[in-house]
Amino acid sequence: MARAAWRVIGGYNSAPGPEQVLFGMSTSFAATIAASRILNTVRERRRSLPSTRALAPLLLKAASINAIRVPHFLPGMAVGLAVGGTALLVRSGPLERVLSLPLGAGFALTTDELRLLVGRNDPYWGRGARFAHAQSAVASLAALGTGADILRRSRQQPHGQ
Repeated sequence: MARAAWRVIGGYNSAPGPEQVLFGMSTSFAATIAASRILNTVRERRRSLPSTRALAPLLLKAASINAIRVPHFLPGMAVGLAVGGTALLVRSGPLERVLSLPLGAGFALTTDELRLLVGRNDPYWGRGARFAHAQSAVASLAALGTGADILRRSRQQPHGQ
């Protein structure tokens, strides 16, 4: 078992820097989305009268046209995250690999609130949940793809390492 773990670590270390960063970002993104959704579900179920709380957004939605409003900080967040992700993917080194984990978590926390940030009511349930599931699935697929390549590389490592 320990030998297999060392081979996987060797496969990770032999992967190019951008692939290691992508693996870190996508893994932390998927884990953060999953954790935030689980925490919100548990919190919502522990509330007294959660169904009563769900009536308020329905009444507000009926009273308004629910138009999308894009606050000025959204483009700024998009630019910041894009530049941060690009910087980590372009440079390769131990610091970039470590920073990919909080950057992936930051991506997840920001995009998880995207429906709320553009002025949509009740972003956690209904269509908002579908969006979160889709982004989590994409991040999981990216993590699985890069993880599969890392495992492939680990099989190519000599048995003595």
